[in-house]
Amino acid sequence: MDQSRDKLEQRIKDFIETHGMIAPEDTILMGVSGGADSVCLFLLLSRLYRDTGVNLAVMHINHHLREDAAEDAAFVQELCDRMGVHCEQADVDVEGYLRDHKVSSTEEAARILRYEAFREYLAELPGDAEKKKLAVAHTLNDNAETVLHHLFRGSGLKGLGGIQPKRGALIRPMLCMSRDEVEGYLTAAGQSWRTDSTNEGDDYARNRIRHHILPLAEREVNAQAAEHIHMAAQQLCAAEDFICTSLQAAYDSVVKEQEDGVSIRREAFLQLHPYLRERLALRCMQEVSGCAKDITARHVGIFLGLFTLPCGKMLDLPHGLFAHRMRDAVELLRKN
Repeated sequence: MDQSRDKLEQRIKDFIETHGMIAPEDTILMGVSGGADSVCLFLLLSRLYRDTGVNLAVMHINHHLREDAAEDAAFVQELCDRMGVHCEQADVDVEGYLRDHKVSSTEEAARILRYEAFREYLAELPGDAEKKKLAVAHTLNDNAETVLHHLFRGSGLKGLGGIQPKRGALIRPMLCMSRDEVEGYLTAAGQSWRTDSTNEGDDYARNRIRHHILPLAEREVNAQAAEHIHMAAQQLCAAEDFICTSLQAAYDSVVKEQEDGVSIRREAFLQLHPYLRERLALRCMQEVSGCAKDITARHVGIFLGLFTLPCGKMLDLPHGLFAHRMRDAVELLRKN
């Protein structure tokens, strides 16, 4: 098992280096709940980066949503004490946040408060802000579940790219690792972990995907379904990066910004690939309206139709937008 463990640790280290996640003298704050994934993250980074000049710290968030939450906190504290890594404990009021804010679920409120606490504590840690990172323990199974969740909800290409290995100061060193590998690694190391009872139920859509849909795909279609979905998501991320580069070039070429909106050169716009036209129209509508969400494919389709209507035609669009077909251009403006 030592060889197998060494091989897995090397794969994680290669993944970290490929994505430029950790550099010498970085400060890495690990979010550790006490569950298998986060305990594995803690052990891996401790083994890979202790005595290398990388500063490691842990933060545990108590959401006060379960009766045994205090036991999770004590478990994480004992683990950190044993490994000689500082552990910061924080309490958040999820139920209070739910009362005071419009959020979709308890799960979403907990996530918002958790990351707020992480960011605040990371800012307090000594050192250069640019060398501070937050490490969280998402695995390729989490990525597969996220992709399916986005797919079922009607997400576009960006959402189907799933979870990114790195986004700003947020890093996910275990995104190339399966949940089975996590538990195998911990078992071989003789390391226990805590089980969150809320993950066992089917109250959340993500849990239903985790407990029923993905296992069915692995059982009835392909045993490596989660890994294959993860790989497809990586390819979609690369495709999205390429499209974004093309989109920026198209924007610079055909869109002229003005005080109350944009003017889009009609002939040049119509020569673009149809998919690029859709993405460019959506970007213009989002930027002029200041509304990054809630502009649907139907709204984009209505706006695109104006490019082939006779000169002088006008459209009232959602989110305070107004469009006017000129002779050589289409103007997209904010209503006064």
